[in-house]
Amino acid sequence: MATIQSIQRHPVILAAVLGIGLVLMIIMFGFEDFSGLTQQGRDTVLEVNGKPVSWATYETEHRHQSDFIQQFYGQDVNKAEVSHQINNQVYAQFVQELVYEDQLKQAGINVCDAEVNELAQGSHISPVMTQIFGENAQAYGQQFAQLVSTNGFEEFQQKYNAPYMTLNNWLVLENQIKNTRLMQKYNALLAAAIRPNKLEAEDIYNGENTDVAFSYVRKRAMEVSDSLVSISDSDVKAYYEEHKENFRQQQQTRNISYIAVPLRPSQADCENVLANLEKAMPEFTQGDLKEVMAANSVVPFIDAYMNDETFRGELKDFVDNNAAGAVSEPSIYNGDILALLGERSENDESLSQYYWMARIVGKQNAPDSVKLVLAGTTEASQDSLFQAIKGGSQDSLAQWNTNLSMVNYEEGLREKIANSKVGDTFKYDFNNGQQQIYVVGRIVEKTANVAQSKVAIYAEKISPSSKTRRTEYGRLNEFVNDFQTIKMMQDSAIDHGFHMIDASVASSNYNINNIRECRSAVRFAFQNETGAISEIFEEGGYLIVVGLTGEIQEGYASLQDKQLASYIRMQVAPEKKVAYLANNTFANVADKSLEGYAKELGVEVQEAQRVNFNMSSISGLGIEPKVIGEAVKNAEGTVVGPIAGNSNVVVIKVGAKTNKNLTYDEEAYMAKVNNGLYRNAASYANQTLISQAEIKDNRVNFY
Repeated sequence: MATIQSIQRHPVILAAVLGIGLVLMIIMFGFEDFSGLTQQGRDTVLEVNGKPVSWATYETEHRHQSDFIQQFYGQDVNKAEVSHQINNQVYAQFVQELVYEDQLKQAGINVCDAEVNELAQGSHISPVMTQIFGENAQAYGQQFAQLVSTNGFEEFQQKYNAPYMTLNNWLVLENQIKNTRLMQKYNALLAAAIRPNKLEAEDIYNGENTDVAFSYVRKRAMEVSDSLVSISDSDVKAYYEEHKENFRQQQQTRNISYIAVPLRPSQADCENVLANLEKAMPEFTQGDLKEVMAANSVVPFIDAYMNDETFRGELKDFVDNNAAGAVSEPSIYNGDILALLGERSENDESLSQYYWMARIVGKQNAPDSVKLVLAGTTEASQDSLFQAIKGGSQDSLAQWNTNLSMVNYEEGLREKIANSKVGDTFKYDFNNGQQQIYVVGRIVEKTANVAQSKVAIYAEKISPSSKTRRTEYGRLNEFVNDFQTIKMMQDSAIDHGFHMIDASVASSNYNINNIRECRSAVRFAFQNETGAISEIFEEGGYLIVVGLTGEIQEGYASLQDKQLASYIRMQVAPEKKVAYLANNTFANVADKSLEGYAKELGVEVQEAQRVNFNMSSISGLGIEPKVIGEAVKNAEGTVVGPIAGNSNVVVIKVGAKTNKNLTYDEEAYMAKVNNGLYRNAASYANQTLISQAEIKDNRVNFY
């Protein structure tokens, strides 16, 4: 400290020290890397309309959101799907804040601290609070505010075992409350700026006051064979130009061609895992279940009875047909092993294989669920709380619990709950290893008895061994070394047992087609030049090699993208098929009556009832505004058609028109117009601001 203070008092020394530091940095990182450190934007994760978000800022918010989700919702933020969700949530939050920053400033819209305080704990609770805390939102808001003012979070956490009560979580909540309120005010301002007029109100009234019935025959576009229509490149281009805004993209995209070799266990790998199960069989059958399963099984032992209807597949058959004590033979399961218990793993397990066996530990008939009041207390207050709960005054706070939801309860407490009858109130205490815990409970209700079983599943994943990996890696590596350009790889892949697939990936993707969690391969696509071929990545259960076949695309998706062109052809096809039906199938019918069309086309006459001009679709026909318009405007008895619709060609015969004699209430119909305008204006404004924003998403370089 004395040395630092001495340097600060002598600016010449300070300059020398800084100079030496700069030289050392250049030596350590190299001239090229050091020059990069000084470039503005090198550490920018996101840029919106020229406003950058640095990695430090982004990562701080990412960490805060992760802590919040983990502590409030109990999710494992290290799991891939949860991590991606948080990343996208943080991204969307920054985009919204930066896009609306100038709009809100120009409109003079803000949310002061007093308003946030009222929304958090006052009489006008924010929907953010009620969504998380329900009817207790105000109480939690007040508790948070008190802990903020007294800096009492740590003491409160220890006393009430409430790890979610942290300053970080309160700041996250405050920010969500503030942003939600800002958007409410902005949308309200948009609504106030739009005023409906009487003509619009009358139009809605007239549209719904008259119903029309009609008979019709139709042919669907999907009934026309693809070979009967031709979609040219000019058709694709015309559709693209007409709908170009639909193909505007915020993220960069890149065209690639890749080989993915699935890593599958060999026969030897399977035999090794089977040997492990056979070795564990004696202890699994007769020994300490918890010990043997904790040591090797990927499925933990759930020390609880489960409803027999919970079990699935082979496990269900085994439980239904065997008594307590039975042990199944080892067998292979393909997919997510937790599916046997009616559950699902957080990460994709569709490609997984397991050897597994099961033991029925016990069977019983007991209630499936118990509704109870359960409250922690102190030793001194236990008796008084017992008397309060015994009278039923707290029954409204009772919650349903299944045996499975009570797995983490202390074993004696679980037994106490199971053995208590409806109406029983009980006291219980136990030591959790740190302190004595006192609880009072009351059984309010129980469901009917059902067949239940306590089942242990011993399972080991069959994974490819290092030898299997080396074999597959060597085979793919040899191919890549022999054919060193993308064109050569594409021409030779099939002959060498590989398949090269074209794809388009966005910078925000974590997957490539059906290959999940291959972020390194995606990152390579955006950090290298066209023609580059990657190293071999092992991701998502595959060995992957990526070749870059197209330039990075920004702004609007390119028609050079084969997937986009294919998508547009699918959109153009119905219009072409409708035109074919109208110009050929329907045009060749001689008898132009409805019955004549039906006979010639081999279809039945169908009926539509209570159709009016305000409707967007017709039951049985779908969204066909042209048909609705023709039915409304033509006179009764008129045959109209063929009408080339969105996905049908239709001939109609207009039936009776019914005036419903609705009462015209101008104020009510003005309100209808206003509600529609409010929703549409807010939605359109939000979509427009986001879509027109200049957004540079660099997350692929960091996450």
